[in-house]
This record gives sequence, structure tokens and C-alpha cells, in this order.
Amino acid sequence: MSYSDTYGQVFNVQTLIDHAARRCGKLAEELTSEQLLTARESLGFTLTNLINIGIQYWAVKKEVIGLTPEKYIYTLPVGANDALNVLYRTMQRPTPGTGGGYTSSSGGVVGLAFDNNVNTYTQQTSTNGNIAINYGTDNPVYAGSIGVLPYISGGGSATWTFTLEYSTDNITWNTLEDVGSVAVTDNQWLWYDIDPGQLVQYYRIRAYSGTTLALREFYVGNQSREIQMARLNRDDYTNLPNKNFTANQPYQFWFNRTVPQPEIYLWPVPSDPFVQMTIWYSKQIMDVGDLTDELQIPQRWYMAVVGMLAHQLSMELPAVPLDRIRYLEDQAGKYLALAEAEERDRSPIYFAPNISCYTK
Repeated sequence: MSYSDTYGQVFNVQTLIDHAARRCGKLAEELTSEQLLTARESLGFTLTNLINIGIQYWAVKKEVIGLTPEKYIYTLPVGANDALNVLYRTMQRPTPGTGGGYTSSSGGVVGLAFDNNVNTYTQQTSTNGNIAINYGTDNPVYAGSIGVLPYISGGGSATWTFTLEYSTDNITWNTLEDVGSVAVTDNQWLWYDIDPGQLVQYYRIRAYSGTTLALREFYVGNQSREIQMARLNRDDYTNLPNKNFTANQPYQFWFNRTVPQPEIYLWPVPSDPFVQMTIWYSKQIMDVGDLTDELQIPQRWYMAVVGMLAHQLSMELPAVPLDRIRYLEDQAGKYLALAEAEERDRSPIYFAPNISCYTK
């Protein structure tokens, strides 16, 4: 017997809409342009509503945010829904050994990008340059995370295009992270966790596509240490007597679920510019897009999504019998329950009763 020997078949938006329409008793070619638009919108409503049911494990992301002294409000990326884990992170910053040092391919006082002072900066004199670190002979360094702190004249913003690279011999360079085009703001960190990291002697940031590098700091870090931060409710945060109290380590936060993007309020207010906040958060599934696009869902969710879309369409399309609407509702619920039951990571759990209120 012959098998396909392939896995991961995907279906585009048009295919899912066609199946949902047929379940409503309508042929795909019967749908008008208005009804096709309605189907796309209904599919969008369906995917958007999934976040209200529970966590979709494929829609969990990590964001590393560099903290800024005296700044206590930090905005999460577009599409973020809720913070699952928030951690305070510190790292070691290795320095070059014998025979090592810092270099710039096109001018600037390169040492200012490594002086642990965010108020100084080095600016290159031509485009498409690089700033590199040589950790010295027989002194390879493992890079777990790399931070870039831009300098933009006047405290503004710009678009940079750059890549992070490593080398064992300072001749052949390999890509750690091709960042591409990214919006940068003066004195706001960009952090990139390197997975897997490399144990090598040379690292650099290299600009391309006409970008001129100007850096307050270029930070290659390792040996990260993360400590969980405690979540405050709104009442506890708003009742804090001194919300501007500063400390090296913020250890509590309030998650403000506002629009257009949620915000994290830190307390105490951070004062160290070389620490980070690691956030694991749930996010919305990507928008539906064009009819030829695919949905950001795994295979195991196709039946549930088609079933829910068919039920939604049955209430939008004309002349769908009530008994069919009820049947489609039952089918949607059945396959949603199956998908939700499998949406798990099967890791062990433990329960830790809090008896502190009885022991104080």
C-alpha cells in the first residue's frame, strides 16, 4: 500500500469558507461578493473569540524589554492579550581578554558603545558599517542575548536595517540574527535572545541597506538570571502611596489591559539601564488576510474552526433552515470541545496552598 509520506497539509481561507458554506447548504459559487466578505469577517470574529475560551499554545510569545531608568510604563506588542509570566532579568557582560578589543569599520569612538554609560555614544561616519568585539586569544564567549541601544539625534526615531553576526576567525562571518528593517527610538533598547547561542571569539553588529550606526551601547550578555515578578491587581497598585519610588529591581507589576495595546506598570520604578524584563504573553491569532492566505492555526484545529465558521455563516446567509442552524451549532460545540481538550502541554502540575494569612 502506498502512503503520501507527507505531513502538515494546510488549507487557505477560500477553502475553509467553501466547506463552511456547503455545510450551510450553499454551493461556493452561489456566494455573492458581499456574502464572501461576510464569510471572511465571520472567520475573523471566530478566531478573535478563541482568546476568550482559553490559551492557545501556538499563540504564546516571549518579549524581552530593556528597562529605562525612571520609566515605569511599558507597552506590549500589537496583538498581546495577557501576561502569563513576567520576570526581572540580569546578565553578565564579558569583557575582552588578552589580545582582544573593540573595533569600528567606519569611525567614531568605538569604546563609548561598551563603557556602561548610556549617556555617551559612538557614531559611524559612513553607511553599512560594523562594530565588532574581539574577546581575545583563547577566550571564546557564549552569547545568550544581545542588546542594542540606539542613538538618534534629537531623541527621535528612525528605521535601521542590520544583522548580528559571529565569527571564529574574524574572516568568515555567520548570522546570529538577521534583524532586517526595524523601527528604533533613541535610548530605547532592542534585545535579541540568541537560540542557540555560540561560543566564539568574535561578535559584531553590521548595518546594511544604507543604515549608519550610532550606538549608545552594544551589549553582548550571558549567564542570565531571571526572578519572577509578582502581579498586582488594580486596587493594590492604585493604592500604593509612592508610585514613583525607585530601586534597582522592580519586583511587582500591574497589568493594564487597555487598548490599543496592554501596558505593564512596574513598581518600584527601575533605575538600572542594563536590566531587562522578560514577558511570556498570550496573543491574538493573526488576522484572516486574503482568500489565498493560510490561517495561523495548527492542523488539529481545522475541524473546530470550520464548524464554528459554518454555524456563524448559517446565521448570516439567507434561507438556512433553523434545524440546520441548530445542528451546525451542535457540531461546532463538539469539535471545539475536542480541540480545547487537546490544547494542553501535558506537563506536571502542583498545587501550593497559601496559608500565610494564618501564620502572620
